[in-house]
Amino acid sequence: MAQKSGIADKPVGVVSNRAYGEARLRVGAVSFLNTKPLIYPLLNGEIPTDIALSVEVPSRLAVLLKADELDVGLIPIIEYFRAADAGYHILPDIAIASHGSVLSIQLFSRVPISEIRHIALDTSSRSSIALLKVLLAEKYGIQPTFTPCAPSTDPSTSAYQAVLLIGDAALRRLDATEYSLDLGAAWHELTGLPFVFACWVARAGVQLGEAPDVLRQARTRGITQIPEIARIESEKLGLPEPLCRDYLQKHIHYGLGESEIAGLRRFYELSVKHRLVESGCKVVFA
Repeated sequence: MAQKSGIADKPVGVVSNRAYGEARLRVGAVSFLNTKPLIYPLLNGEIPTDIALSVEVPSRLAVLLKADELDVGLIPIIEYFRAADAGYHILPDIAIASHGSVLSIQLFSRVPISEIRHIALDTSSRSSIALLKVLLAEKYGIQPTFTPCAPSTDPSTSAYQAVLLIGDAALRRLDATEYSLDLGAAWHELTGLPFVFACWVARAGVQLGEAPDVLRQARTRGITQIPEIARIESEKLGLPEPLCRDYLQKHIHYGLGESEIAGLRRFYELSVKHRLVESGCKVVFA
């Protein structure tokens, strides 16, 4: 499992102080730095809500949502595509996306990208792995072999020819190897579109109540708190504060508008083309 970051390293319940008491909606969020602006006000109890919030790595959230252990999860977008028969709905307006360089999803390599034959994969995010396979096929015409690796792997000293790292682990290793590929930048160069890494997704039949509004409020407030988040998280993660602030303010985008949805749909088309998902998935909003 990937090393989790700063605020709320363990599952955290955020429960309303309202008269009816107990939390009713189980919501799971990603544990990486890039998610903190979406959930920081909830973790701090700044917004009254009946949401019970827990944090996990992206791939784990998809498992919990499928197992009915979560009602809403911030899951990798590839998992939404793979659950076409589950009746999932995307909550509107909010995503974790990039409009170019993303910084935190990097392919580190000791050889030129076009010469890579074997890649070790940090399996914390399935969307990143699918995106890598699409980019290597579409931009470089290569289909390397893959093996899993721990997110703690150091690409500069590992036995692997190339290593894909995501999240906080990738931020710790920037410039670790002579060659690298920023997957957000590569996607934008290929398509001219944003890339959506994750969305809030609800199971079929879940009564969301005011949850979409609460999550929008949390995002709006959390974005204004990025300088504070960067200061706190930089100490906990051992990363420079300016890097954390620049990353959250310039490289990660939290909207889900027309351009992001177009990028999402294009990724689905290419994922079908390269047999990473089945055809027939429809993007449905809650």
